[in-house]
Amino acid sequence: MTGTRVSVIIPAFHMARFLQQAVTSTRRQQPAVSEIIVLDSSTTENTPNIVRELAADGAPIHLMQLNQCPPGAARNAGLNCATGDVIAFLDADDVWPANKLARQLGYLEAHPEISAVSGFVTYFDELDPATLQPAATSRVATVFGVHVGAWIYRRQLFERVGRFDESFLYSEDVDLFMRIRENGVLFTILRDVTLYYRRHPHSMMSQNNPRKHSDFRMAVARSLARRRRDNDAPADLGSLETFLER
Repeated sequence: MTGTRVSVIIPAFHMARFLQQAVTSTRRQQPAVSEIIVLDSSTTENTPNIVRELAADGAPIHLMQLNQCPPGAARNAGLNCATGDVIAFLDADDVWPANKLARQLGYLEAHPEISAVSGFVTYFDELDPATLQPAATSRVATVFGVHVGAWIYRRQLFERVGRFDESFLYSEDVDLFMRIRENGVLFTILRDVTLYYRRHPHSMMSQNNPRKHSDFRMAVARSLARRRRDNDAPADLGSLETFLER
């Protein structure tokens, strides 16, 4: 999409050791991203120095310091200062495949009625630092998952469905996805992998926190409540297969 500005929002709470790989995976995209917004709340990690080094190397990057907050609140803070026509997210411990933006932006350009494009997610536990792909020895699994790092969004989408609900600690991405579907926003799931998702023992999803399950149930329950309120019955949102790229 010629002239399209892409803003990448990266929460980096306690993930400084992975940040350079995440940023590098956004910088190798073609077309190039316009800005990278890193959000940090840690006072014990090296994130500010890493961001300064990346900026000195030419990355269009800047740092926002926040108080400790849930991921949704951090992403909303990034949205508040993002200037792009297209918004993308990436957690600091994940990486993007090399052709992600080319495929997704190309699809948006060819389909102006579409407001968001996702794809498949490859889970891995070992990264090849040279290629930024899952290592040959890594355990991998590729599925469709509701991960914001796999998507890109036209900015106007957030004006239509709202931003991330900051009451969630987990599943704020599921809640956003539910609202996208409820509002009839058109989106497509590409058959390409658009996110490499790192499995490691320090991630939020690896923690034994009961809110992982209760927040997911809350996202589903709120969606059902909204549909009952608006339609008197929980409407069928249809199979995700209908949104797969043809």
